[in-house]
Amino acid sequence: MSEPKSETLTSKSDLTEVLQSSATAIPLVEQSVSLTVTSPPYHNAIDYVKHLQGNNVWYRGNAGLDLSSYLNEMVISFTDVFRATKESGFCCIVIGNELSDGTMIPLPHLLIQRLCEPQGPWKFHEEIIWNKVTGGLDRFGVTIQRPYPTYFRANIMHEHILVLRKGKLVHVRDSSSRLKITELMKRDTSNSIWNIAPVPPKFIDHPCPFPEEIPMRLIALYSNKGDLILDPFLGSGQTGKAAKFMSRRFVGSDIMREYCRLGKSRIQSEPVHIRPQLVAKWEKVTK
Repeated sequence: MSEPKSETLTSKSDLTEVLQSSATAIPLVEQSVSLTVTSPPYHNAIDYVKHLQGNNVWYRGNAGLDLSSYLNEMVISFTDVFRATKESGFCCIVIGNELSDGTMIPLPHLLIQRLCEPQGPWKFHEEIIWNKVTGGLDRFGVTIQRPYPTYFRANIMHEHILVLRKGKLVHVRDSSSRLKITELMKRDTSNSIWNIAPVPPKFIDHPCPFPEEIPMRLIALYSNKGDLILDPFLGSGQTGKAAKFMSRRFVGSDIMREYCRLGKSRIQSEPVHIRPQLVAKWEKVTK
């Protein structure tokens, strides 16, 4: 895939572009991006090369990258996102903790420490917890089998959405992008925990797509119509689909050619999948 000049890209009024490129060298000019919505590769939970081999090759597990190298690569990538981001622009990172030999690795916290002030250039604007509601990593079965203290392992039902900001917050009131204060907005989006079901297994030919509802909410909350949205870890193209649907310009990149093709195809021809949304309803339990 050839890469158009970055100046030409950012000047297009109806831009939707997919590039094969490393996230450590984003082909965009400085201060051109209003919002980034992305989910970086899992550190060692998924081997993406093996996933692309198909033929039922097992792709989950250790990919052989040490934690320090992974974090260094993420810092380089999101520092380049910072360079490409406008003053007062935002970067939203969907990332979860990782398990290694029964021990939690707090990837969101390790990453935020490196990316945000005083160590990094970003400001930590907001944190949202994505509650997966209907799916996650089942670990409580160990406790059921061995119902004794210290055997408890919680089901992992959440990931973090880290919202970073570049510089001072400046509000732009665009009447065409005004938020609709719906019941869903008041009962779920308004909270620091979002209840959104994950994408069903094998619904998309990608090992870990986040649901379209996540970029649709973030794009509505942190950008205006016509703004440029970036996803430097394109994957299956979920952010691009949401950006196109919501009348934003979009540039996505991925180092894997196969994912570039998948993302581009889905952005160009597949409609968004808007599912009935979930809100929490609490009930008292007496036993």
